[in-house]
Amino acid sequence: MRNLRMFSFVLLFVTATAGCVSGKKQGGVDLLQPENFYSYIEKQGIGIDPNQVFDWQNGVLRISGQHYGYLATKQTNFSDYRLVAEFKWGNATWEPRKNLARDSGILVHAGGKDMVWPQSIEAQLIEGGTGDILVVNGAYLTVAGKTLGPKTARFDRPGRNPWKDELGFRGPNEIEKPHGQWNRLEILCDGDRVKVSVNGHTTLDGTNAIPTTGKIVLQSEGAELFFRRLELYPLR
Repeated sequence: MRNLRMFSFVLLFVTATAGCVSGKKQGGVDLLQPENFYSYIEKQGIGIDPNQVFDWQNGVLRISGQHYGYLATKQTNFSDYRLVAEFKWGNATWEPRKNLARDSGILVHAGGKDMVWPQSIEAQLIEGGTGDILVVNGAYLTVAGKTLGPKTARFDRPGRNPWKDELGFRGPNEIEKPHGQWNRLEILCDGDRVKVSVNGHTTLDGTNAIPTTGKIVLQSEGAELFFRRLELYPLR
């Protein structure tokens, strides 16, 4: 009877302390699980995806890019974490960016109404400019003494330019791996600080972020993209 009571207590404790996100790993959380996200597609709405823009296969997420939209975490209050993503570009591209640089992004501290695009701070994924940071629709950030916001605006990563908005573009100081190879992106969200690194290179490091908490969002923006890793490591 004593062992049964102890088992019941442990089961109750685990159930009571389970978070909104599933897929916990040693020291971190594996976010790359379908149950952690909901979809939003422009002109379709929440949870409506007739063309399978978002498709999960054997632990890999394919984002077709056919329609503008995103996957957003159901949990709305992520803060103080390091996010590690591994991604690569596919071959498919779609209008209005069919012949332009492949484009997407990971939004952090996202909130407000579901729309293209919600208030957030974006770690940009774009051929020739992966590692840029955008403040989106009401967000703020300061990098090297310069503050952007509330209008949507971009901080260029050092060495990005000259840049051309053309399919397959690679710059003279490229840090992204050749097309079809996996890349590693890290986003540090520490209080009001947001730092982005690509393949081990720190690109931008900002402070005074507004907001400092919110959802994590994976964009669909005209280019096929794959994720095989999306892990969150709490800092606190």
